[in-house]
Parts: sequence; C-alpha cells; structure tokens
Amino acid sequence: MIAVRYFAFFVLLLAGLLSAIKQMSLALDEGNLEQFTLWTGIASIIAGLPIILW
Repeated sequence: MIAVRYFAFFVLLLAGLLSAIKQMSLALDEGNLEQFTLWTGIASIIAGLPIILW
C-alpha cells in the first residue's frame, strides 16, 4: 500500500514538472524572461522535492 502512495506521489511530481517545463517553453516563445525565470525556479523546486523529502 505504501508503494502505491509513493508511486502516486512521483507521478504527481512528474506531471507538475512537465507542466512547468511547458510553461517555460511558452514563456521563451513569447520572449518573456521574467516568466521564464519564475517557471525555471518552480521546476527546480519540484525537481528537488524528492531529495528534500527523503
């Protein structure tokens, strides 16, 4: 049962990371460096969560 929770957590993290990367791409297409920087920070935090939580 615990393995299912870990799997669901990692799937949620992956979905969030992919969403942030998509937003980064859209910000670059628009040439909006402020938004790109924001989404890069958010993606970095999401990518670092497994290390922080374990």
